[in-house]
Amino acid sequence: MEAMSHKPYLDWMHLALDNSLTAEQQAELRAHLDECQACAATWDALSQVDHLLAQAPLAAPRAGFTGRFSARLKQRRSQPRAVWGALTLGFGAVGAAALVLPVGLSVLWSLAQLVGQPAASAALLSSASATTTVVVTLANALLVAALAVGEQALTTPLVWALALGALVITGVWLYFVRRLGLQRLRS
Repeated sequence: MEAMSHKPYLDWMHLALDNSLTAEQQAELRAHLDECQACAATWDALSQVDHLLAQAPLAAPRAGFTGRFSARLKQRRSQPRAVWGALTLGFGAVGAAALVLPVGLSVLWSLAQLVGQPAASAALLSSASATTTVVVTLANALLVAALAVGEQALTTPLVWALALGALVITGVWLYFVRRLGLQRLRS
């Protein structure tokens, strides 16, 4: 007999040990076992193992098992929240940095341009009136730089895409922060 023809009978042997065969399948299995010595040997071995396992005493868990298991399960369920919280915080930081970084860099660039001029640095340190003039000049320069950066940013689609991406990331971050906060309140 081919090996493929034995496959359903092997499955049926396992089902027979579990008392899950129909009467028709039991009759067909018995007929096959009468004809096939290999399957009959397998059936005898499976029956012996089933009999030995049925006679073996059941082991009881140690005292306190349920409490330890419940505590471990609760700890494992809280770990994914911590991971999501860390990811949410990280994405929020990236989103905030994407919004703040261009403005901060433009301010630093303007300050570097101002400090690079020795006359402006000397005037800043020499007198209060000159300092006031420099502060006004600096404010004007920052305003002009901000307007130039803003004008450039308004006409560049890439800047719009980056700003929109940062807003989306920040929105997703806020959603997850709120969701995690509500979950903690419920549990």
